[in-house]
Amino acid sequence: MSRLVVLGLDGATWDLLDVLVAAGKMPNLEALCARSVHSRMRSAHPPVTAPAWVSVATGVNPGRHGCFDFNRPDGALGRLRPLQTWDIGEKTFYEVLEERGRGVVLINLPCTYPPLTKHVTLTSLLTQGDNAVFPESLKEKHPLLRDYRIFPDAGLRARGESEAYLRDIRHVETHRFDAIRCLWDEPWDVFFAVLSGTDWVSHEAFPDLVEGRFERCPQAAGMFEDADRVLGWVAERLAPGDHLLLVSDHGFTTAQGIFYLNEWLQERGFLEPDYARPAFPVSHRMEEAAQKAMGSGAPRLPAPILRAVHRNAGARFAAKVFRKLGGTWPLFFRPDAGRSRASTLTAECHGITVHEEAVFPDGSVPPARLSETLHALEEALAGLRDPDGGPVFADVKRREEVYSGPRTREAAHLLLGPDRWGVSAAIKALQNIPFIPHRTGIHSSEGIFLGFGPAFASGRLAGAPVSVLDVAPLIFHCMGEALPEGLDGVLLPALLDPGHFAVHPPAFAPVTPPDRTRADLDAEAVQERLRGLGYMG
Repeated sequence: MSRLVVLGLDGATWDLLDVLVAAGKMPNLEALCARSVHSRMRSAHPPVTAPAWVSVATGVNPGRHGCFDFNRPDGALGRLRPLQTWDIGEKTFYEVLEERGRGVVLINLPCTYPPLTKHVTLTSLLTQGDNAVFPESLKEKHPLLRDYRIFPDAGLRARGESEAYLRDIRHVETHRFDAIRCLWDEPWDVFFAVLSGTDWVSHEAFPDLVEGRFERCPQAAGMFEDADRVLGWVAERLAPGDHLLLVSDHGFTTAQGIFYLNEWLQERGFLEPDYARPAFPVSHRMEEAAQKAMGSGAPRLPAPILRAVHRNAGARFAAKVFRKLGGTWPLFFRPDAGRSRASTLTAECHGITVHEEAVFPDGSVPPARLSETLHALEEALAGLRDPDGGPVFADVKRREEVYSGPRTREAAHLLLGPDRWGVSAAIKALQNIPFIPHRTGIHSSEGIFLGFGPAFASGRLAGAPVSVLDVAPLIFHCMGEALPEGLDGVLLPALLDPGHFAVHPPAFAPVTPPDRTRADLDAEAVQERLRGLGYMG
């Protein structure tokens, strides 16, 4: 019976992979491209890890699966918790395949904690505690998994030890490759593994990478060479009739700098900082190490003093001097939910949430003022320009224009298309400059797709005809399984070999809704881990 391997290169883009192939750094990818169909692949909105990979796993848009960000309000705007699998509102491909008696191995697929199946699963960033290996008995069978690491040492990044941090990323992914080799001989029909290091190094070095300046970022370039070796190892082990998908959740591009969206909202009168609880906005648990290393704790100084200093340039300068001399002063503020009309909850959400009284107990906008607030935000955003007079966002859309499904109401009210600037949700305590120029890598809306095996055509397709929503239908099709009815994703004829498709036309079958049970969650522990990776600033 034929099998399927899905290899994810988080954050990969053909804009960079083509450069690496031309430089001879990814020979296995080059060889595979000559025998496969490949194209750009449209990400989810926003083009970030959680909604994109959950869209891959479910084949439906975030308005149906309900995962828009790594974090979500936990009953209140001022209390966020990390996403868990019980938040996924539709069944994943691996749940459906388990119900049909097919075996699946999952390695580092985001948003798989706690596991939804009994199959082999090494969970990803949202894991609680240190155990990412399920079932735990695998550690006895494969002792190497006892030291399995999910993520690199974020403290290195925070201390400015860039090369050491990049080396540690490669070290983590080397161990991930070891895990792939360990678990290859387990029984499976679908083997799904994601390499996160390609995303992590792109956050650190994308401008140099995409411009071919590999001498300035040898460890980052080496990460892609490592990924190519994994790809080659997998390709060598495919049997006749097997299929391989190479996919990414989003791409990367070079940004001019970082735009502090909540600071801009404060300038426009939509937001008031919470001076009583200064803190960096919550995100990933890993970011906590970085914040601690930067000395960005939240001392409980009197709120009136913090407010007065924050609003006065001279006082802010004095506070900087005071801090450099050893004094304690916060670096960041969070929005005051009850005194703000709107905010961006995290940088990952790529959107603005109106603080509705009817939805959030700490909201401030009554139902009668919702429409007025949205129009005011849209007008302000329409006039937003960067210091060079260019646009900050590619577009601004209401959530109903982007999503469809019962979970749409859980998304940010306004969705911002990424363009030339990265976005931060932080409110800087010692500066009041929304735009900080600094060439850096940020997520883009187009990732990669490659399909290899008897079901697929060959050649590169123009444009970005494939969506992350289309991966799940392809998984079922490659496995000879009926597609679940009602998916948003489709089987694209341009990807498929006509002869094979004629012999193996798609079938469809109903799937029962998921039965999710919420468990206890150490939210702060998970967020501390995720903060350290710098997904959010």
